[in-house]
Amino acid sequence: MLQVEGLQAGYGQSQVLFGIDLEVRRGEVVTLLGRNGMGKTTTIRAIMGMTPPNGGRVTFEGRELRSLSSFRIAKLGLGLVPEGRCIFPSLTVWENLTATSAPGPTGKPRWTTAAILELFPWIDARRQQMGGQLSGGEQQMLAIARALMTNPELLILDEATEGLAPIIRQEIWKVLRTLKAGGQSILIVDKNVKVLARLADRHYVLERGRVRWSGDSAALGSDYDSIRRFVGV
Repeated sequence: MLQVEGLQAGYGQSQVLFGIDLEVRRGEVVTLLGRNGMGKTTTIRAIMGMTPPNGGRVTFEGRELRSLSSFRIAKLGLGLVPEGRCIFPSLTVWENLTATSAPGPTGKPRWTTAAILELFPWIDARRQQMGGQLSGGEQQMLAIARALMTNPELLILDEATEGLAPIIRQEIWKVLRTLKAGGQSILIVDKNVKVLARLADRHYVLERGRVRWSGDSAALGSDYDSIRRFVGV
């Protein structure tokens, strides 16, 4: 589904990515692991066209993404839950949820407001509350719901549970397990390796803009001691 080959990117004269290779197959959950500052968010931004790559290839369903703007990439079926959530504080919960709703590239939406309320029942009672009045955990769940309302083929989460209370983290992991069971393809950046080892199919560990390790969850468990220095746990 998503193929990244030799991806290079940076900011001005500062090179951040030095030839990233990764792929996400249909129905898979794949992770990007590593310490802060190793290139995970830049990889996501480069895939989404927010930080234009200066080398390599990014293809989605066989289509080259490098020449496309971010909104056109999103229309192809990539839904982003960005680091920092980016909820619209002056819009209500319901307006945040529906402002960017779309049928998705297939034209046959799976994620309707009814489906979202089944996944996030708290939204119904809070629909008229302003986005800026929500807690951090509620904003993160709303950001996930908003991304799903674009009906993406691939859902991308940058720092899925960073800074959230344990009970909220558990709720988000529960939601992601439900999405995986329903066949949703997901690419996740997060630091909770133990949970991700149970949730995800495959993993990429980044250090200084390069993939230092990749493998499935079984390999992650068996190689855990050797990759601890890359993930900072």
